[in-house]
Amino acid sequence: MGEVVRLLEASPSEPGMPSEAEPAGKLFLDLAPGDYMVSGACAGVYGAKLTIVGADGVPEASAFECGSGLDRFLRHTGGPITISAVPPVGKPSATGVKVQTNPDRRASELEDLSEWSDQQLQTRIPGELRGTSGGNTTTTGTLMAEPGQYDLDFVCSGPSFTELSISTSAGEEVLAPVRVPCDGQAVRSPLRLPGQGADLTMSPLDGVEGRFAYRLIPAHQP
Repeated sequence: MGEVVRLLEASPSEPGMPSEAEPAGKLFLDLAPGDYMVSGACAGVYGAKLTIVGADGVPEASAFECGSGLDRFLRHTGGPITISAVPPVGKPSATGVKVQTNPDRRASELEDLSEWSDQQLQTRIPGELRGTSGGNTTTTGTLMAEPGQYDLDFVCSGPSFTELSISTSAGEEVLAPVRVPCDGQAVRSPLRLPGQGADLTMSPLDGVEGRFAYRLIPAHQP
């Protein structure tokens, strides 16, 4: 129990900490909407499982090792939530959980980018590969696609234009640099990938922070 409290940098009396009566850490909370960091720790066994159950009743579980614990970003829409860390059955051990307002600004920004990408690209298509990138300087995203014929969906927002180029992982040019308007409208283009992997390089032309969402869809898909 002492090891769990130390890993979580918490007080033994805090909710979610293990005790002689309840060695498995559990929290039952009613949280305001916002971004949080959920932390789990365990001791006495190799690893444990952290489970988060929101108002929809659907559990989201993550396994973690006791030596390092687990920090998991959570964007919560508000309302009741149950968080528990449970070790393997039948072994002497202890687990604990802690929730705090998210201290990692970058994690919130990545979640913002992911949500924006899902809104722009919408329904997932079987066999697709998708990615997201952001920044105000040149950035490269890689999609591990097999050689073949694809449709490329690309959308960006922020700057007025971005320069987009594509090559295989081996450096063979697939798409020469082209200016793409960043008006939030998805552009679809046919693309033949002659080798393994697609490296997409995006360069905002006016140095403005940009968001980029892209996917490759096998050409036989609608």
